[in-house]
Amino acid sequence: KCLDGTRTEILKDIIHWVTSCDVNAPRILWLHGQAGRGKSAIAHTIGSLIQDMGAPGACFCFARDRQSERREEKILTTIARDLADREPAYRRALSNIVSKNLALKTT
Repeated sequence: KCLDGTRTEILKDIIHWVTSCDVNAPRILWLHGQAGRGKSAIAHTIGSLIQDMGAPGACFCFARDRQSERREEKILTTIARDLADREPAYRRALSNIVSKNLALKTT
């Protein structure tokens, strides 16, 4: 997590994005940058704040030390699984959709 008092501007901007009711706001936030710049700390801090708010959310991080399990093709399935783990209504809806199209299990 971010140390207290650090990265306050980016955290404020992301929380504003999360809590915005603007229907034109992007649905996905892509936090990117050079290695060692604090992306993981920011993501974990935001994740904790979102969880404390009781809002649904998911995070996918590309970890240099775990490249075999963090491939780009796993982004959407990981996010779908994480949301299903947290939200029973989403889990039921996702299960219903996948049961009607079994090819989705492997995409």
